Amino acid sequence: MRPAAIAMAALLAAAGCAEEAHPVAHGGAEPPVTAVEAIPDAPVSGMLRGARFTMKNARYVADHRQGYTHTDIRLSAASAEAGCGELAPKGAAEVWLRLERSDKVETAVVNLAPGQASPWSVHYQVREGDAWVGSGDAAALVVLREAGPDGKISGGLAVCFADGAKSCVSGSFEAEPCPPGIDAPVRGALPPEAIPERYRQRMRDGGAP
Repeated sequence: MRPAAIAMAALLAAAGCAEEAHPVAHGGAEPPVTAVEAIPDAPVSGMLRGARFTMKNARYVADHRQGYTHTDIRLSAASAEAGCGELAPKGAAEVWLRLERSDKVETAVVNLAPGQASPWSVHYQVREGDAWVGSGDAAALVVLREAGPDGKISGGLAVCFADGAKSCVSGSFEAEPCPPGIDAPVRGALPPEAIPERYRQRMRDGGAP
């Protein structure tokens, strides 16, 4: 299985999706813009598999577990009543950036190409009928700004996917830090309103327990 497919299956499992994510056909891709200044100063939007995508929620989740360390910046077409609240509708499209083997996002400008080895990757998933489809083969220009005092990561993204459907999105985001497994609270956990500030503090401290 390709690394992109493995990453997508893992994300769907974490989100509680039982259906398998099917990668779409490959093709050539180039990012929609090649200069940082050309990335729109507006929420990430564009077309995914022929359907309009507009980001309504941005969050990031850092997994600190030894051997599983990674960070996902999730840009969703779903909405939440609070930054880390439950996303609705559940079948909304999503674009996400993944940083492998690190739970700390640093300020950087990243250029990606399909098949290129990089700690960063960009993916999407959309609902088609009763199944999820997606792609992790992307040409992208990514701008990242490390977390500030409020714990939020901001940046910009311009990406086209090698999916044969000319799927491209671009725009800016400000991602709220959220704990892993926010959609599956456990008994005895902190109430939702108490989690974000505690988690933001952990991010400011560099992920220290």
